[in-house]
Amino acid sequence: MELKSHSLQGYVRARPTIECAQCGEQTFAPEWSEYLEDNRVRHFWVCDACGYKFETLVRFSSKM
Repeated sequence: MELKSHSLQGYVRARPTIECAQCGEQTFAPEWSEYLEDNRVRHFWVCDACGYKFETLVRFSSKM
């Protein structure tokens, strides 16, 4: 058996992130998320670097 090590850079590139709307720092997870009707999800973010708070809205296709 062989142990493979993954680099941190490869992990960071593969993980979805969002940039803070104020300072541009990478944010990895929302504080909370809320499912809305019509296949929409709202995420509430707080930047760990500067404390800025912002929301994003994601729309999913109703066809699966």
